[in-house]
Amino acid sequence: MGKRLVAYFSASGTTKKVAEMIADSAKADLFEITPEVPYTSADLNWMDKKSRSSIEMNDKSMIAEEKVFNNATRQQIVEWVETL
Repeated sequence: MGKRLVAYFSASGTTKKVAEMIADSAKADLFEITPEVPYTSADLNWMDKKSRSSIEMNDKSMIAEEKVFNNATRQQIVEWVETL
Protein backbone atom coordinates (compact mmCIF):
# COMPACT_ATOMS: atom_id res chain seq x y z
CA MET A 1 0.00 0.00 0.00
CA GLY A 2 1.25 3.51 -0.82
CA LYS A 3 1.79 6.42 1.51
CA ARG A 4 -1.17 8.38 2.81
CA LEU A 5 -1.55 12.06 3.49
CA VAL A 6 -4.17 13.92 5.49
CA ALA A 7 -4.07 17.60 4.49
CA TYR A 8 -6.30 19.94 6.44
CA PHE A 9 -7.08 23.57 7.18
CA SER A 10 -8.32 24.46 10.63
CA ALA A 11 -9.10 28.05 11.54
CA SER A 12 -10.28 27.30 15.07
CA GLY A 13 -8.65 23.96 15.88
CA THR A 14 -11.68 21.67 15.52
CA THR A 15 -10.71 20.29 12.12
CA LYS A 16 -7.12 19.84 13.33
CA LYS A 17 -8.25 17.46 16.07
CA VAL A 18 -10.29 15.39 13.60
CA ALA A 19 -7.45 15.37 11.04
CA GLU A 20 -5.02 14.14 13.71
CA MET A 21 -7.36 11.28 14.62
CA ILE A 22 -7.81 10.32 10.95
CA ALA A 23 -4.06 10.47 10.27
CA ASP A 24 -3.33 8.38 13.34
CA SER A 25 -5.93 5.79 12.44
CA ALA A 26 -4.83 5.65 8.78
CA LYS A 27 -1.12 5.76 9.65
CA ALA A 28 -0.88 8.78 7.37
CA ASP A 29 1.34 11.83 7.23
CA LEU A 30 -0.32 15.01 8.46
CA PHE A 31 -0.06 18.34 6.61
CA GLU A 32 -1.57 21.55 7.93
CA ILE A 33 -2.56 24.12 5.33
CA THR A 34 -1.99 27.57 6.82
CA PRO A 35 -2.98 30.97 5.42
CA GLU A 36 -0.30 33.49 4.46
CA VAL A 37 -1.96 35.95 6.84
CA PRO A 38 -3.30 34.28 10.00
CA TYR A 39 -6.99 34.72 10.83
CA THR A 40 -8.04 36.83 13.81
CA SER A 41 -11.21 36.12 15.81
CA ALA A 42 -12.85 39.06 14.04
CA ASP A 43 -11.88 37.50 10.68
CA LEU A 44 -13.72 34.31 11.68
CA ASN A 45 -16.96 35.98 12.77
CA TRP A 46 -19.30 34.27 10.30
CA MET A 47 -22.24 36.35 11.53
CA ASP A 48 -20.54 39.51 10.25
CA LYS A 49 -21.02 39.69 6.48
CA LYS A 50 -18.00 42.02 6.31
CA SER A 51 -15.64 39.63 8.12
CA ARG A 52 -12.72 38.19 6.18
CA SER A 53 -14.06 34.62 6.26
CA SER A 54 -17.51 35.72 5.03
CA ILE A 55 -16.02 37.78 2.21
CA GLU A 56 -13.67 34.96 1.15
CA MET A 57 -16.45 32.39 1.20
CA ASN A 58 -18.68 34.53 -1.01
CA ASP A 59 -16.00 35.89 -3.38
CA LYS A 60 -14.00 33.05 -4.98
CA SER A 61 -11.62 35.58 -6.59
CA MET A 62 -10.17 36.06 -3.08
CA ILE A 63 -8.51 32.61 -3.25
CA ALA A 64 -4.82 32.98 -4.08
CA GLU A 65 -3.70 30.46 -6.70
CA GLU A 66 -0.11 30.26 -5.56
CA LYS A 67 -0.56 31.01 -1.88
CA VAL A 68 2.27 29.54 0.16
CA PHE A 69 1.29 26.86 2.66
CA ASN A 70 3.92 25.98 5.27
CA ASN A 71 6.64 27.26 2.90
CA ALA A 72 5.40 25.04 0.06
CA THR A 73 3.53 26.22 -3.01
CA ARG A 74 0.53 24.30 -4.27
CA GLN A 75 2.69 23.06 -7.14
CA GLN A 76 5.28 21.64 -4.72
CA ILE A 77 2.50 19.90 -2.79
CA VAL A 78 1.10 18.41 -6.01
CA GLU A 79 4.57 17.23 -7.02
CA TRP A 80 5.04 15.61 -3.60
CA VAL A 81 1.68 13.84 -3.80
CA GLU A 82 2.53 12.55 -7.29
CA THR A 83 5.61 10.79 -5.87
CA LEU A 84 3.45 8.63 -3.62
